[in-house]
Amino acid sequence: MTRLLALFRFHKQEAKSQDGFTLVEMLMVLSLIMLLLILPITQMKKIEENQKLVLFLQMFQNDLFLTQRNAAIKQIPTRIIFFKGNYEIQDNLLNPPIVNRKYDPDILITYLSLKPPLRYTADGTISNSGTISIRYKNSEYIITFYLGSGRFKYDKK
Repeated sequence: MTRLLALFRFHKQEAKSQDGFTLVEMLMVLSLIMLLLILPITQMKKIEENQKLVLFLQMFQNDLFLTQRNAAIKQIPTRIIFFKGNYEIQDNLLNPPIVNRKYDPDILITYLSLKPPLRYTADGTISNSGTISIRYKNSEYIITFYLGSGRFKYDKK
């Protein structure tokens, strides 16, 4: 019995000397966890920045097809007018815009050889050929519009 009591006192003494983690150990573990949580967030921002222009181009391509289709179906000239940070698709000045799209103001759209506005005739073909530039940070795309069937293509510069 005394042996058991001595063993109990030994374990009790041992437990008092090891209460738990120190403040430094706790701070180190928390800082490692914080770093592991922050790294994916910064990578996500880089991916978002890379995809911003690509997503804008996809949206703009769909809106070009919409403009062309609207002009052909309604048999009325339809145009796209660019402003800073948005563009509108209009078929008649008296009617409200068909579409008003907002985009990142850092995306810069410049008319190179195409005269503004971007206009489709009543049969769905583009009224004049030319190129426009779409730039965002270090990326630039050149969109070329061809006369005829309203075709266009975009190339990364």
